[in-house]
This record gives sequence, structure tokens and C-alpha cells, in this order.
Amino acid sequence: MSMRDDPSGAALLDAARRALTEEVVPGLTGRPRYVALMVANAIGIASREIAEADRLSATGADLLAGEPVETLVAAIRAGARDADPDLHAALEAVAAVSAQVWKPGASGG
Repeated sequence: MSMRDDPSGAALLDAARRALTEEVVPGLTGRPRYVALMVANAIGIASREIAEADRLSATGADLLAGEPVETLVAAIRAGARDADPDLHAALEAVAAVSAQVWKPGASGG
């Protein structure tokens, strides 16, 4: 069995989104069209989130670097990490991956 015989969840969702937007949406008007486009957008987000799961996990782990979330948040709020270039880079990486999932093309990459 080849890889083409066993598509990923992300690929299946992408195919479903394309079918919805290319074959169903053009025949709709008004509220049903709006709802179908909203569903297609949600499917696209879910597909990209699945495809980027490893990167999301890795960037989140880099951001925390073994530190509890509450401790990091408290340090940021207190200004204790304002000049931390590693934290800044990790926050940028998390934001870039998240932007690619939620709004592709918006992250500039």
C-alpha cells in the first residue's frame, strides 16, 4: 500500500474543504452560502492545525523550556523577562506558526 492509498487527516480535510468551496458553495446564496463558507474556513483551520501539530508542539516547548506556564506568565507580567532575546525569539516562533494555522499568508512567510 502506498502513501497515496492512505491520506493523512489533514489531506482529507483539505479535500473536503475544496469540494465544499468548489462544488457546493457556488450553488448557494444568502445564509446557506455564508454558513457553508464558514464551515469551509473551519475545516481549513483544522487541516492546517493537524498539519502543523509537530511545529506547534515544538515551538510551545521551546517557549516554555521546562518552565511552568504560570511562572513564565508571572515573569513576563513583572517585566523580569523584557530583555530576554531567547524568550522573544520563542514568542515570535509561536506567533508565526499560529498565524500560519489561523490565517495563512498573514505571517509574512
